[in-house]
Amino acid sequence: MLPATGLELAASGLQFPEGPASDGKGSIYCSNCSADYITRLLPDGQVDIPYRANRSETGAFTFHKANGMIFHEDGSLWLCDFGRNAIVRISPGGTQQVMTGSCDGAAFRAPNDLVFAPSGSLYFTDPGGSGRDNPIGALYCLNMQTQKTVRAAEGMAFPNGLAFTEDGRTLYVCESQLNRIVRFDVNPDGSLGPLHEFASLKENGPGEPDGMALDVRGHLWIAHYAAHSVLELNPQGSIVGRIQMPVEKNQGPTNVEFAGSDMRTLYITDPSTESLYRIRVEFPGLPLFCSPSRRLQKQGILL
Repeated sequence: MLPATGLELAASGLQFPEGPASDGKGSIYCSNCSADYITRLLPDGQVDIPYRANRSETGAFTFHKANGMIFHEDGSLWLCDFGRNAIVRISPGGTQQVMTGSCDGAAFRAPNDLVFAPSGSLYFTDPGGSGRDNPIGALYCLNMQTQKTVRAAEGMAFPNGLAFTEDGRTLYVCESQLNRIVRFDVNPDGSLGPLHEFASLKENGPGEPDGMALDVRGHLWIAHYAAHSVLELNPQGSIVGRIQMPVEKNQGPTNVEFAGSDMRTLYITDPSTESLYRIRVEFPGLPLFCSPSRRLQKQGILL
């Protein structure tokens, strides 16, 4: 178990921080779900606001409310906009555009988190309005070649964070309202097989798994919201480590991101303290597909 004393405060004064995303240049971006801007933690420890929403619509197009975020290897920032109920791309130059806002004519309810597949397709969760008694949450896939969005899975009780295994053949998803992690086999055409339960988190008490990330050993690191901890699960689904957050009240950690030159720094967003924390871990995180970190790894700069 990793003690809370191993945590280092990286940034504070955030407003329900979520979606930590590494740009591969030493900066960590965070969404602020209770506000209308994106925060950036710079390598020198300074914090600024690179993007702010423009809700008046009198100027350039912008996002409205950001949740999960991820950087593409081309330098663009992709985000789940639960204000517009769409997936928005911010180019390296700052231009913003909706990449998808509906599927088969039906608008999304509230996109939450997203991840790129090895093929370059984007998978994202849409839990809006779903829950234990109303399992209407869905998982979607945006094919980058055809620009078509398809429903990859449905009937879930608040699907949340998601992560691919190193071979890209398995997709893990946090099903928050059932306090568990589920998995899907990924078919060669990108479609998903049946849902299977991978791990129940009830052993860690009541809570809702939110965002997660994988390390190079295939261990899952999960922000267990309401249980005020980050869990480490081995490939068999057993809890083998726990980071207890310093304040156990109201909200708990929402998401995690591996970053740094050796990918051994784990960043944690924590609305309870409106802060971004980091902690050094023993094994590197797995660079995300299509990410700046993956590109740097291929160039021999990482790992």
